[in-house]
Amino acid sequence: MNKQSNTYIVAYATILVVVVAAVLSFAAIKLQPMQEANVKTEKMGAILSTIGEGSEAATAPDKNKYIETEFAKYITRAFFVDSTGNATDATTEQVLDSLNDLPSVFASRTAMPVFEATVSKDGGKRTEYVIPMTGKGLWGAVWGYVALNADCNTVEGAVFDHKGETPGLGAEISGKPFQAQFVGKQIFNKEGEFVSIDLLKGQGASAGNPSAVDAISGGTLTSNGVKAMLKECLNDYVPFFEKVQSTATSVPMTEIVPAADSAATAQNTEGGAK
Repeated sequence: MNKQSNTYIVAYATILVVVVAAVLSFAAIKLQPMQEANVKTEKMGAILSTIGEGSEAATAPDKNKYIETEFAKYITRAFFVDSTGNATDATTEQVLDSLNDLPSVFASRTAMPVFEATVSKDGGKRTEYVIPMTGKGLWGAVWGYVALNADCNTVEGAVFDHKGETPGLGAEISGKPFQAQFVGKQIFNKEGEFVSIDLLKGQGASAGNPSAVDAISGGTLTSNGVKAMLKECLNDYVPFFEKVQSTATSVPMTEIVPAADSAATAQNTEGGAK
């Protein structure tokens, strides 16, 4: 065959494209489980961060294994709640999987995920509830997790991330200085009304306000996105929060929501969607 002919060139290019496509498809299929495991590990790591655990992940010999072990240790229960605050038992794996499409979860409001953690603080064991959330920033999706004390009011930790906010401006929501402001803030006012957490312009603008933090300087639209996300997503959980608060002095939530099999979950978990 004449290697200079159009027929040869077209045939050669076609074979090359087919071979490359086959190799890429094979690689994608082989790597998919690893990619999914890494995404899930990222989510579990973010959840652990809200309760102040998992800090050694970066230096651990096996990051995924370390996070899976810590997650099984501190996340003692995972379940779903509906729009009326009723809880439905589920495995941790099922609840983690629901994080892959949070917009749909909050649209239906029938199975919203909750992670219950048991942590050691102030010389004793404490229960905290980690609530996932999703919203829109300036350039794309923003998401996060907020850990609430057993009172379902006081913030114990917060983690936020984004898909493509502006570095040095909106992207600062993923920084520890911004996230640290949320610790100790309250989502209900003194009258017991849900108020969420406000983001106020100007450094120090939130001083003395128990339900507000300082917005990102120069990142107004991203800050507004985070503010809306907090209000909309946390508001969906208000019936659940109120049930926890009303039963706190009578029936513990551990008696209301059966515990998932943490040991089995730790073995099956591969490793957050954004």
